[in-house]
Amino acid sequence: MFSASLRDGVENASHAPTITRGRRRQRPLSSENSPQQPKAKRQRVPLNEQTFVNPTTPPETYEVKSTRSSLVELKQDGIEESPASKHELSFRSKKARPSERFTKGDGSTLLSTNIAFDVRKLPALPDRLKLDATSLQHGSADSSTGYALSLSHTHAIVWPYATPTQSPESFTFTLPYPSKHSTDPLPQGALVPPSASSSEPGLVVVMPTSGKVTYWESISSATTLDFMQQQRNGIEGSIQGMFSGEAVIQITHAESAAGFILAFSSGRMAYLSVRDTHGRPKVSTLFLRTNLGPSSSGFFGSIRHALSHSALQGDIAAVHSERSSKQGECTVVAATSKGRLHSWRVHRGGHHDLLAEVDARSTILEAVQRVDRINARLPAESLRILDFCFVPRGLDRRYSDMNQLFESPESEDQQHILLLVSLSSKQSWRYTLLEVVLSTGLSSENPINVGMVRPLSAYSTPPDAHALAKPRLYLPRPNLIAFLVFDHAAVVASIAVPPFSPESQILEDNHLLPASFEDVVDLRTDPTLEIVGSGIEEPRSHGFGAGDGRTPRIKPKNPAAVLMVRGAGTLRIALTDVERFASDKPPEVTAKTKLEQAVFFGVKEDNPLVFDVQHGLRFTDAEYGAAALELSQEILTSAGKHFSSLAARVDTNIKERVQYLEKIMSQIASLRVNLDRVTKWQLLWNAEKLHVANVLWHKHEDFTHLRPTSSKKSIVAEIVEYIRSEEKSEPNIAKGEVDELRHWFIRDVDRMEIFIAWAYEVIKHNSKANLDQASLTCLIYEAAEIYNSAIRDAFTFRVKNLELYGLASEKLEHGILANNYNGLPTPWTCHPFIANNVKRQVELSTEWVKQHWTSESDGEIALIQRTRELLPQMTEIYLTVVQELSRSYLSSDDPKKAVDGQKYEAIYEQDRHDKIVLLAQTENWEAGIRIAESHESLPALSEILTREIDGLRHQLETGLSPERVEKIESKMTAKEEQVREYFRTYGKEFAFPFYEYLFTTYGVDALLEYDGDKKFKTMYLRTKPELAKVSWINDIIGEEDIDHAADTLLDLGLAREQQVWNKKIELSLGKLARMAESSRPSSKASMSIQEASVSGTTEDARVDAIDKELTIIGVQDDLYNTQIRPVFSVALEGEELSLVQETFALKIPKKYKILSQIFDDALRRLLDHEALDPLTLIDLLTLITLSPETREHMPDQFFQAILVAHNGLNGADRVQAERLIWRRCFLREDWMQLNNTTLKNDNDIVEVLGQTDLFQFYCTLYANQQNGIDKSNYRRLSPAEVAGVYTETLDRRFEKMEKSYREKVLEVMRWEDSTLLKHVEKHRLEQWAKETRKYAEEAVNQQYDESTAAGAALNSPRLGTAKKQSKEFEGTNGQNGTH
Repeated sequence: MFSASLRDGVENASHAPTITRGRRRQRPLSSENSPQQPKAKRQRVPLNEQTFVNPTTPPETYEVKSTRSSLVELKQDGIEESPASKHELSFRSKKARPSERFTKGDGSTLLSTNIAFDVRKLPALPDRLKLDATSLQHGSADSSTGYALSLSHTHAIVWPYATPTQSPESFTFTLPYPSKHSTDPLPQGALVPPSASSSEPGLVVVMPTSGKVTYWESISSATTLDFMQQQRNGIEGSIQGMFSGEAVIQITHAESAAGFILAFSSGRMAYLSVRDTHGRPKVSTLFLRTNLGPSSSGFFGSIRHALSHSALQGDIAAVHSERSSKQGECTVVAATSKGRLHSWRVHRGGHHDLLAEVDARSTILEAVQRVDRINARLPAESLRILDFCFVPRGLDRRYSDMNQLFESPESEDQQHILLLVSLSSKQSWRYTLLEVVLSTGLSSENPINVGMVRPLSAYSTPPDAHALAKPRLYLPRPNLIAFLVFDHAAVVASIAVPPFSPESQILEDNHLLPASFEDVVDLRTDPTLEIVGSGIEEPRSHGFGAGDGRTPRIKPKNPAAVLMVRGAGTLRIALTDVERFASDKPPEVTAKTKLEQAVFFGVKEDNPLVFDVQHGLRFTDAEYGAAALELSQEILTSAGKHFSSLAARVDTNIKERVQYLEKIMSQIASLRVNLDRVTKWQLLWNAEKLHVANVLWHKHEDFTHLRPTSSKKSIVAEIVEYIRSEEKSEPNIAKGEVDELRHWFIRDVDRMEIFIAWAYEVIKHNSKANLDQASLTCLIYEAAEIYNSAIRDAFTFRVKNLELYGLASEKLEHGILANNYNGLPTPWTCHPFIANNVKRQVELSTEWVKQHWTSESDGEIALIQRTRELLPQMTEIYLTVVQELSRSYLSSDDPKKAVDGQKYEAIYEQDRHDKIVLLAQTENWEAGIRIAESHESLPALSEILTREIDGLRHQLETGLSPERVEKIESKMTAKEEQVREYFRTYGKEFAFPFYEYLFTTYGVDALLEYDGDKKFKTMYLRTKPELAKVSWINDIIGEEDIDHAADTLLDLGLAREQQVWNKKIELSLGKLARMAESSRPSSKASMSIQEASVSGTTEDARVDAIDKELTIIGVQDDLYNTQIRPVFSVALEGEELSLVQETFALKIPKKYKILSQIFDDALRRLLDHEALDPLTLIDLLTLITLSPETREHMPDQFFQAILVAHNGLNGADRVQAERLIWRRCFLREDWMQLNNTTLKNDNDIVEVLGQTDLFQFYCTLYANQQNGIDKSNYRRLSPAEVAGVYTETLDRRFEKMEKSYREKVLEVMRWEDSTLLKHVEKHRLEQWAKETRKYAEEAVNQQYDESTAAGAALNSPRLGTAKKQSKEFEGTNGQNGTH
């Protein structure tokens, strides 16, 4: 922008200038020209490629050229007029894009806004400046006249900057004395307030080095050809008395003094008048008396003196004037960069009085360093005054009380000014606003009074020494906000009184200012963009002061700063409510407001502003994170002033919001904010929802396109209608919001998880409402599309955007986190509602496809087929959702969620098999295989493959054509090869589930006959104890491994077999196989002597273990066959157990019925032919009561119990079991009655002893010892040795039982023990036991003697008539155990 064309029309210039005016017909160039017909009204035409070609019609902009010979006939040191300046074009503006924001009909474009101010780009800009945005230029904006001025080396351009048109009526003036060199300073110029006879301002231009002055009384009259020559070309003059090398550096309007103040590089100042005493145009100058330059009069002295003097006091930083209440007077103040202040009262015509001359450097330095700690650390020699402004007078008292400044001085002899000062070092710059009241009089003791000191923390960029415009400070009425304008930024700073708070009081007590509003408007880093001029707009409402009495052209409600930006246009920074800065809740710059500006306005490519420069406004990462989340939520819900409730195109609306979310992250990245992990994920999830909303909207449009005209309501619209009112925002019908569907996509996208979950609910409700089949088919298809597209696209979006959201290091599987859910909220994609309803939708869709596979309607068949094709994708989505939910919940600190996480984990484990296998029902074989591999469900993989092969095999049995048979057989072969490939790839992880399904579905035959694999089948069978019998068969038939077959049978028989007959057979066969294998010559020949020895020892141990188990089984068989079977065989059906219990039960007190329960349980297991463990069998043998008729058919029951203990138990367990056996044997008799021998002869006593179980036990033990068959040495225990067994601890069977149960068993054991001790103490059981043993051994010896003498078979001895017959016992070595 603002690049005046450096071309002055040398080639086309004539002595009479070519002057045109927009929308006015061209006047003749001279009277010699023949009159022409009026030009027709110019019609607007669209822009095309010929638009910018030099037109043949005259331009529509005024161009005023000098009639004198051009001074730029030749190029002057690089200054060349731009070709664009040949013609001024006025063309129709380009069509505004939807993203540009126009307001209030003024044509402005909103570039940025926040809670305090708006930044707008004004549309008006001369075409000449649009076409050349690189030339050197500067200018100013004058709100009082409504015009802006741009000056280049060769041209001055004036135009009304606030008009709503993009090509305003502009005035281009070719300077009669252009710069000779491109390095020369730019001309100084100013607009002259309109005279009484004109409504448009004049123009004065001063060439800095030559001192040439040109004045145009009115910009409009300069274009009227029939005016005087000086009106057309301007009044020319020059500054008399300039030194060589001296240049004009600033021109300032002298307000009511009807002139201008010129500042020179030497430090001198002059008054420039453009009218004489009679009001006629005339250029004259008069130097002011001052100590700033070498001569107070300005007419004597050398430039060397001037430069040296200026170096001591500093260059003139700024010169400004203030209107006086007296007509024809004004106050002028000049400030040097090093801190000297001078003031004059200037009268019309240049007469002036020096009011004050003060060196304020030390006072300023002391004030800024006292108040601001940062300034205190900066070097004092770096102090610079950059600019100042007068504090406006005449405000109402209420506005004066709102700011931190002094009351305006009543006397005009005091100048109330606000300084912009800086302190700096190599590392930092610090700007400060300083209030000063400058008193009149050179001898004043207190020439200056320092008031407010306001450090600026928001901006610290050093000013550019080569900038086209110096920093400017503005304080518009009502003195609450200051504007600071730099070359690439503008600062808005509040000087209002902050609201009272304890914190502010503490700051004031420590001479510190509490924080108040500051914000910065930055330009993009672009060589063409630069602020080359500025101005302000002040409100003139009641209470703000009367100003200069002139009615301004621009009448804003609130203060504004106008920036002339080269390469962009005219920008206006307008406050929205200036009085709010002095309220109890003043505007505040927050992380959210800064982020909001960048998001909503930084997405515009043509926005000249930039929003990623932090300056001093720095916020914590946590503040930015909270702001980003809040802003993201507002974007999802279209909340805030940046959004509308109406969207003609929903997809466009959503895409814009997606851009906003992306801009949040790019802005966060550019600011180098380190967001926490939770915030990043929440922002990404919000973006996913908006992305899914776009997908769903397109799906909705696709659905409605496919639906018939009579049924355009898709499931998307149905869902929005069905969602409960508390789960969505209701449209405001009173405001015309009648489209509920569009309203949801604009306002409720943040509740996407509710929307997706409701897809299944809509079908369920419609099904209950008896919707017709065709409509239900359509809804089911659309729901499948919703679930598949929405969640799948969310996962895809997540994967693609991890890096954008700073999550590139996260590890994902199937679009979800593989691990580390710690601290994260539950992802929206795995909401329990979604997980549940996707599962229901998968099941419903599968069933619907199965039931309606063949439909009469072609339309339905097509939808059914599409639904079938979507089933695999929907199944995969469901599994991924449940997996994500389980992982999230399992990582939660909430105990309830952790429990639910275990539940969902179990559901996933189950459904990754069941739901994948379910795909087989709709013949989605290949998809099922793919998903099974993806989710590592090898059982499902094996089942699908097996079922597919089986299905192909069944097809071959249906009588197909040879071609079809060949095709199916080829496919079967490929599938079987695929199975073998999976065996090689996954090994037993695939093989074991494969054989498991084969066995459970098709039986043992299919398992044994499968010939696709041998290795893993054998491995599978050998790791399945319950299939040991099948494994034994496979060892013999498949592997021909007799040795392992024997081991299998023996392991089964010894450790796992529960049925006594099976166990007996397995042990016998295993023993036989072991003996056969060990006797094979090939087996022996392959072993070394050492190996043969080890193998023989091992074999002996295994055979011994088998023999012991067979002995125990023999005891159990004897008990059942000789005692139980006879009773069992005569029992009625269904009464077997009760009869046996009644027949053999031991009489036990009811108090100790737990013992009866133990006995009954053992008896029931015996009847069921279970293989009893040694301890249970011992209990049964020692507690059972045998009838006299059948007990002779089996060896002594207590001796049998001893055999079981010796063969089934070891160590302490066997010792304890033997003690229990002996105790219960002792307790079988009534020793109190036996001990009472009164009136009994010896034969009677011996007869009674011979009928006891103890006597029979002793006889059997002694006879077994004497016959020499059993080498075991069975101990004979005394009552004292067996006392106390199992009274403190029980055997291992009771270790895992409840404590109460164990206590009851212990109570029984103690009862047994106390009864035994009672017999010992009171009935001489110890002595009777010895006597019984003695007589038993004597009886055995006597029986052996008689048998030998008679040559008869050995009988078990018995005394007298009750003598029992002895039997031969085949003994085996016993093993210890416990009871």
